Amino acid sequence: MRAVCKAVGAAIGNVVRAQYFMTDIRDFSGVATAWSDRYGKQPQPFAAVQVPGPLPPTGAAIIGDFWIYAG
Repeated sequence: MRAVCKAVGAAIGNVVRAQYFMTDIRDFSGVATAWSDRYGKQPQPFAAVQVPGPLPPTGAAIIGDFWIYAG
């Protein structure tokens, strides 16, 4: 997400939605903690859904889909 933002010249604050598809929804607490550790009290633009595995690519437990306002 940071690399994509950097490539288009957008700030992390321009992430308007981050969707996570997880084979175990309990993993979401780690995602939320990582966001807070990096970005403090900035709002977390998350949605998380537990989905059946296996996910593509082989061995993945989480797939992220990010919407970034770059205009």
